[in-house]
Amino acid sequence: MTASQHFLLSFASSILGATVLVVAVFLGQDWLNEHGFPSYLIALGVFIGGHLFIRWFFQNFVPITCPHCSQKRCYPMSGRSDRFRCEVCGADS
Repeated sequence: MTASQHFLLSFASSILGATVLVVAVFLGQDWLNEHGFPSYLIALGVFIGGHLFIRWFFQNFVPITCPHCSQKRCYPMSGRSDRFRCEVCGADS
């Protein structure tokens, strides 16, 4: 997976996953309202939390392929957007 594919997949899957979580909240909307929980606020919190969790998961556990040594061990560098460092050869990409 290249860096651009990694970005697009992490963004698209985080939006899709967060939307699925919100749909699950709305399926339980009757139960939430019956027990006095505001379902729209919970849905907003679940969407934001799900989006951030899935993005964090991709950044920490889904590597890209190193263009120098062809190993799938490049992870994002902290503090830099769209910059990856290979754990095998140490090259930046």
